[in-house]
Amino acid sequence: MGLVPCHSFCTAYDGLLGLQFGDAALFAELWKPLVHSLDNPVFVTAKGERFKVPPASQRWTQPLGKRVVIIDTDTRLDEAEERTMLHRDPLEYTGLPGRTGGHLNHYLYALIHGYDYRLIKAPRYRERHGTWVKTAMMKEALKTHDFVVSLDADAVLTHLNLPIEWLMNLWDVTPQTLIAMAEDIENDIDFDSHGKLILNTGFMIALASERSQDMMDLWEDCPNRISGCDKWKKQWAHEQSAFSGYIRYVFNETNEVKNIPCNHANGNEYYDNGHGACQGVFVSHNWHTKEKTVEILSRSVMNTVVRRLHGQFQAEKGDLFIDGSKYTYPIENLPI
Repeated sequence: MGLVPCHSFCTAYDGLLGLQFGDAALFAELWKPLVHSLDNPVFVTAKGERFKVPPASQRWTQPLGKRVVIIDTDTRLDEAEERTMLHRDPLEYTGLPGRTGGHLNHYLYALIHGYDYRLIKAPRYRERHGTWVKTAMMKEALKTHDFVVSLDADAVLTHLNLPIEWLMNLWDVTPQTLIAMAEDIENDIDFDSHGKLILNTGFMIALASERSQDMMDLWEDCPNRISGCDKWKKQWAHEQSAFSGYIRYVFNETNEVKNIPCNHANGNEYYDNGHGACQGVFVSHNWHTKEKTVEILSRSVMNTVVRRLHGQFQAEKGDLFIDGSKYTYPIENLPI
């Protein structure tokens, strides 16, 4: 096969497409024009829902970068398991498991905003349910990072262009906050012994401090140190009930524990045939529809690609679009 002829316009393209795919900067560059500004207190979803950060809550105004780490914690991670982040074979979108879809969503979000990301295989917790490992791993992450965002694999960020700093402003997270979690859905089993709605550990934001370490220590050791807490070692809702039933009543100074509205960071658009009270507007938690994480990931990525491609075309429209409608046949000398 001969070489394709090169005309005078053949030059090296050093823009977005010139980045190597393996370069993490590719993802940040792709989303960069679409990232929501921290100076803009208003965000409107594709469905027309309008959210506004109150002026008094607009405190996280600079990107936090590598001070933030997004963590995925699991005891089941196995490098030999196909269609996972750890397996060396290339992933295919078709047949992608929900757990891998969640991990990809979290990793992509970190790349876009310049946060750290860690996929952690935790040791199994003897005589406790597997979800207790989240508490232990978050405690360790708070020793190396100022802000730790922990997500279950079935909890995905629906607006990848929204920085965690903006969401922290929306949820009134302050420097005194130890941890923020979404409220659970209002079912009879989702209230603690004081009649208060429990908080869900599927999505958590924790801030590093000596007091937060004290909180994490007490939380992890709750079954041994607080009477009655041992029932939650294996009984649902495990570490979630331990925190909501005991820990939040110990660490109860102003702003220390922030409740994120259920509709913002729990539930999903599929629950109860789309009529659930909690739609997971910013964090979609798909407890019964775990496979939907892949659909949400695809939607987020494709929306961005379509917008960027259209924007690129519009920017070069003068060169790419040729209006030949004014010519008559047989056409001659139409510059292409």
